[in-house]
Amino acid sequence: MTVFADYAPWYDLLYQDKDYAAEAAFVEACLRDHGVASGRLLDLGCGTGLHALAFARQGWNVAGIDLSHEMITSAKARAGQAGLSIPFRQGDARETGPERDFDAVVSLFHVASYQTSRDALTSMFRTAHTALKPGGVFFFDYWYGGAVLAQGVETRVKVIEQKPLRLTRIAQSDHDEQAATVTVNYTLFCEDMERATIRRIDEAHHLRYWFPFEIDAVLIASGFQPAAHAAWLTQDAPHTKSWAAYAIARKSITP
Repeated sequence: MTVFADYAPWYDLLYQDKDYAAEAAFVEACLRDHGVASGRLLDLGCGTGLHALAFARQGWNVAGIDLSHEMITSAKARAGQAGLSIPFRQGDARETGPERDFDAVVSLFHVASYQTSRDALTSMFRTAHTALKPGGVFFFDYWYGGAVLAQGVETRVKVIEQKPLRLTRIAQSDHDEQAATVTVNYTLFCEDMERATIRRIDEAHHLRYWFPFEIDAVLIASGFQPAAHAAWLTQDAPHTKSWAAYAIARKSITP
């Protein structure tokens, strides 16, 4: 069972305010700026497939991988309903699969921060490296350590109503500064207001924040040429006001 096993059915509803199309357009513009305007794109850690579908609608030849069986099932169903042929498969981002000769690999919504050790991050980067053509571009986001340390962690509550359901998510976080990790303990209450029933789901998500110099060292060791770091959805340098940052790297042409 993956960390998203119980969480998966409610995932899309909880993130219904997330603009996947706009995020995909931003990533696409960044890829274009780094010389990749079209072709084959691998979504590494694709979740329920919403980014992948957005890329496919823009003409990319997309494939997707995710650790969660439940997420992949949702992604396949969504692609089928949209009439899009996208090969989604269940797999670990840290394990090299059959994917080869992609022009771009993207890994979004902090998949890199779910890798909580340098070895795990190295394995993920090597999966991307193997999947890419020489000169291909790797785009991924991560939690920026400077912002996490500056802001600290706090308890957050999110409530969403879509009758007859009401979802309440409580996120309580524990910060281990020595390990540079944050454990987010989610409690989700799903109420059916018509039936007067309620279900509780508890999951713990263990993530690591990274600094650009750490990421660049692992990229170089994995056969990449680091190209850029910036705050999410901007061209600005990572800063203390936003936990979300992204990196762009190119697969070295020569071994």
